Amino acid sequence: MSIFSDQLGVFIQGMTRPDLLQQYLKSKFNETQIQTAYHARIAEAKELAKEEGITALQAFWKLLERTYEKTLPPRTCEKGCGYCCYQGVALTQLEWDGILKLAKEKNIDFNAIIERSQRTIDRVEKTIQSDKALDQIDWHNLVVNQPCPFLEEDHSCAVYEARPLDCRLVVAFRDVCGSKKLEHAQRGSVIDEAVGATVIARLQYDQTPKFKRRKFTGDQPLRLIQHWLILWRDKQGKKKRR
Repeated sequence: MSIFSDQLGVFIQGMTRPDLLQQYLKSKFNETQIQTAYHARIAEAKELAKEEGITALQAFWKLLERTYEKTLPPRTCEKGCGYCCYQGVALTQLEWDGILKLAKEKNIDFNAIIERSQRTIDRVEKTIQSDKALDQIDWHNLVVNQPCPFLEEDHSCAVYEARPLDCRLVVAFRDVCGSKKLEHAQRGSVIDEAVGATVIARLQYDQTPKFKRRKFTGDQPLRLIQHWLILWRDKQGKKKRR
């Protein structure tokens, strides 16, 4: 299957295989560039976090935003477009912790979030409880075309400041997308697309107590947002029963 791209990135519309994006990234950035960017982002995130008194992940988000602003044309994405919020979004524990932190600051009612997303949450929970091997499940197709639990009625994001990497890498430069086909959306615009997941994995690894660490493998477990909400709900239920 062919993919369509321009000097800014690869277009999402019509791209159904994740490996095509990886192929594009390997053709755009060489291994030396990727390794250099990876080590630079780790060091820069830790330094910025220390300077500003924020978490390393928040610092990485700032660095990513700076890269977009300094190296690319203005994005046409705007508050309320929301069509990219009907995809399956997977995130790490570190990213989920960032959402929990923001939710506490903004007093977001997770029970209300779960209630309005019950349909997809039930679907994910049923799959988790099945006998299927979880690493063999197409999680994206399980929730595709369903709104993200954090998508508000006005199509804004309730946790925008802490949105995961998956969300931050979907951008548009030509125009605002007018449908779920994401006809203007692109990925692979910045080298952070090639290193971001590994950077986050490393930041999470470095924050893990040493006695709990295993050898760093370059990644961390990913779960759908709906899965994280299920885990949060179950944890709250256990607290109430104590």
